[in-house]
Amino acid sequence: MGPENGRNNNEVSFFHLQDYISKIKLTDNTLFHLEETNRNFDDYFKKLSEVDKNAILYYWIDSLKKEIKYSNAIENNSNARYLAFDDDVFFETLNISHTRIKKLHQYITNSNVDSDYRKCDVRVSSIYEDGTEDVFWHGAKSEDVKKFMDDFIQVYKQDTLSSIFSSPFLKSALIHLLFVRIHPFNDGNGRTARMIHNIKFTQSLNHVYKSNLKVCPLNLSQSILVNKHTYVNILNSIYFDMQHNSNDEINKWFDFILNMVDEQIYYNNNKLPKLYDAFNNISKISESDDSYYANYARKMKLFK
Repeated sequence: MGPENGRNNNEVSFFHLQDYISKIKLTDNTLFHLEETNRNFDDYFKKLSEVDKNAILYYWIDSLKKEIKYSNAIENNSNARYLAFDDDVFFETLNISHTRIKKLHQYITNSNVDSDYRKCDVRVSSIYEDGTEDVFWHGAKSEDVKKFMDDFIQVYKQDTLSSIFSSPFLKSALIHLLFVRIHPFNDGNGRTARMIHNIKFTQSLNHVYKSNLKVCPLNLSQSILVNKHTYVNILNSIYFDMQHNSNDEINKWFDFILNMVDEQIYYNNNKLPKLYDAFNNISKISESDDSYYANYARKMKLFK
């Protein structure tokens, strides 16, 4: 990362996210990559849809469990709730509100205190052994966080704001980016952003494929963990203001997320034959069962 890209030595004052998004233009490279990823995902989703509907419950439950595990590992956080199914926070809806965001954050950070948006200013930086600090960027000014998050929720709910929103891959990537750079909490912003990314991705897939997924069918955090250095550098390289042009950097972010999707498609396609065999040996789950997986499946409302 160059010394100038994405640097903002001032707190970020409020601007409308819709105006920021309107400046983004997809490059030919992004469009080409998107077309390729769409084809690969279509093939993967078709294979996935052929798996027994009841047996696939095991896959979804394990998928969410692993996503939380890998997302915590990205932050070098070992205080992770690997079994996230004791709470309805992930399964009640794919919609977003201030309350839902705070509830997700509280659960993901394993906090016993109700989450709220931060009341102080924050910056993302590196502190070296000699005590010097290298500031990459500042989050939104504390007094503007609520206004930014109001805008964020409106953007989340939009489907026609930009051509970007027609793609589940790009819209969820944009949601991820916006949340990280607003940085609404004192801690746990990356983990919360990745979970909201997955929720938006799942909701968008349901819209495009007319499906009824409750959990993201890819473990993107698994691939992000392997490519953590690139992930952090690209996020740091993007200007989050109305004064600078970060179109190239934002397209690199889209390309990075598409690469993570591609990796997961490849990984899961190789895993599917083993899953078919495993599913054939698993007794079917029914709504009347009292088993470990059936209890979680009920929480996820997967029997409907």
